[in-house]
Amino acid sequence: MPDVKLDEVDFKILRHLDEDGEISVEDLSDELDVSKSTIYYRIEGYREQGIVEGKISKLDPQKLGLGLTAITEINANYDGPGYEEIADRVSSLSGVQRVFFMLGEMSFYVISRVRDHEHLRELMEAIIQTEGVDDSTTNVVLRTFKDEDRLLVNYDDEDLKRLFE
Repeated sequence: MPDVKLDEVDFKILRHLDEDGEISVEDLSDELDVSKSTIYYRIEGYREQGIVEGKISKLDPQKLGLGLTAITEINANYDGPGYEEIADRVSSLSGVQRVFFMLGEMSFYVISRVRDHEHLRELMEAIIQTEGVDDSTTNVVLRTFKDEDRLLVNYDDEDLKRLFE
């Protein structure tokens, strides 16, 4: 567990930031009955501690023409490049959104968003041709039930309180 000490006010501010990165400090100050300067000070502290990084808008992949989500499992060998180099190469491929190095039967788990089947085919060829990749299996998502990048909105209040105690 990281050495971060958060109290109930921190918890509430972070929850609001996670729900909507562009919160109104004035509205939050009124809602939490905490001064605006305290909220500004705490948000700056979160940035300094690396808890909060940047501002990201959520883009809709469907509306941008990235209608296919692919999940690829990669088995790699490390006789040549190491896992970090393989991960860097796969991460740089067009359409790749997430790359995870895994323990277990597979080496990497890759999530990609692509335009269409042709874009997917090109991506799969590029993955297979990546030095260190032995083989891969790709599945195409038919329907997404949950795809949430935000962190705290995935937990109920009770779990979050235990996390920050």
